[in-house]
Amino acid sequence: MPLAMAQPAPSVAVPFYTPLDMAQGLRQHWSPPLAARFAASAQALPTAVQALCDAPAAQAAPRLQDARAAWVQAVQDWDRYASVPLAALIERRALRQLDFMPPRPALIRRAVAQAPSGAAGMERVGTPAKGLPALEWLLWQASLAPATPECAYAVQVAADIGREAVQLNTAADAAASAEPTPEQSSAAFAELLNQWVGSVERLRWAHIDKPRREAASGAKSEPPHWPRAASGHTAGSWRAHWQALKQLAVMSGAAPAPGQGVVTLEAYLRGRGLIALADRWADRIAATDQTMQAIDPRQGATLDKAVKALAQTKRMAEDEVASALDVRMGFSDADGD
Repeated sequence: MPLAMAQPAPSVAVPFYTPLDMAQGLRQHWSPPLAARFAASAQALPTAVQALCDAPAAQAAPRLQDARAAWVQAVQDWDRYASVPLAALIERRALRQLDFMPPRPALIRRAVAQAPSGAAGMERVGTPAKGLPALEWLLWQASLAPATPECAYAVQVAADIGREAVQLNTAADAAASAEPTPEQSSAAFAELLNQWVGSVERLRWAHIDKPRREAASGAKSEPPHWPRAASGHTAGSWRAHWQALKQLAVMSGAAPAPGQGVVTLEAYLRGRGLIALADRWADRIAATDQTMQAIDPRQGATLDKAVKALAQTKRMAEDEVASALDVRMGFSDADGD
């Protein structure tokens, strides 16, 4: 059997799921733990950056490494949580607020000169000069040193990220205890599939294919503006994004009882008796997973394979999965930009 093919699903009965089961799984078992994990790592950011700013010269280098490690942890948790924007992530436009890419160094320098302080001060700073990409630029490309205006601004950016993470976590907890109507459940199910497809396209185009095409067509000889390039975390970010997509797409074990866990798209298909489609869907995800595990921004052939596989996955989700489940595909939060 080719490595890209998924193993046959065990012949275990899968429950018949409703849109309510899918919506409950997302609200109670998907978003809350991811939001909580991101909130914890995001709240650790300002402490780590402040320790750098307060460090004596002899401790500046290790404190900078600590701050960078805190950023990497926060961005890993963010990439998993925000890969498929749902609920509060959409309502608060969190992807734009926290992950505007690429950052704008000129605007960051202007914000440093303005020396904003606290939540009110950061509200007056434009999104291209704050959020995770801006903090990455400060930590890796701004020669950040203790007791400098740049370091003081980095603390404010980190604190701003932490505040938004707390708001997202609070919203996720509130949604987990809400009782949706049947209409809201149906809408949430359709939103999941639309946002899932939109997220695949965002990964394929905005994060992988577009940056390299722009670099190849530009008059200047510049490297592609990959996400997380300054920190060297590009491939890790791509994989974290894909891993979350995969976790919502296919089963990794026994299907949960209704209301007791996340209902994947594969489980939903199997519960509806669409076994052949579910098998092909699992194979499609496995094949794409192979390309994403091998992806390397320095090796163009791996990018070609990943871009092609992601496009095939998106097409199958739209043309076959959505059609079989009678879900209308339309605008998603990943469109635009």
